[in-house]
Amino acid sequence: MAKDRASAEIIKPLAVGDDVRRWRIQAGNRWVVFARRGIQIDDYPAVKTHLMLWKTQLMPRKAGENIQGRKPGRYKWYEIQDEVAYFEAFERPKIIFPDICKEARFTFDREKYYIDATASCIGVDDIYLLGILNSAPTWRYMCEKFAVLGDAQKGGRMRLKSFYVEQIPIPDASSAERAAITALVQKCLDAKGIGCEKWEAEINERVAALYGL
Repeated sequence: MAKDRASAEIIKPLAVGDDVRRWRIQAGNRWVVFARRGIQIDDYPAVKTHLMLWKTQLMPRKAGENIQGRKPGRYKWYEIQDEVAYFEAFERPKIIFPDICKEARFTFDREKYYIDATASCIGVDDIYLLGILNSAPTWRYMCEKFAVLGDAQKGGRMRLKSFYVEQIPIPDASSAERAAITALVQKCLDAKGIGCEKWEAEINERVAALYGL
């Protein structure tokens, strides 16, 4: 990006599932060239120069070819193979979570991270919801209802597929209770998950009360 300021328009920060931790994204210094269909690659000379190193590997697969990583299609060699209709959600505030984990690992993103298939996102600007998702009562619900690789009580890994997460019942809360949980969550986010035990314990207590536990 230092060589060509325009490159910033199509070079995006990337987070994979392992980067996503509770209350933070563990920066992996990963980037993705998000060259959508119809892009004029000559407008981004530094990116074009970089991609030219792999032009042969990036070319669309022809009929009869069986080359790993290349798909057939009408896309140009420098364009992404599959048009991502939901990419605009990456540009907005959102909750991000990994597809597999041993504990609740939801965090909030305002840095416009793009994610790969090992993570998912909820396109909402709502850290009250983040507090619910990271709480102990909600984790217990997930252990009972979600698919697990192994035993959830003995280190098994939870499958946090989007269609499972969408089924989590979110408790109603008064404006005062919502504000209290939101304030605690913000403290955890500001601390990037370090030294948050006291705030997390209070979040757990408040969420349990909302669920009537």
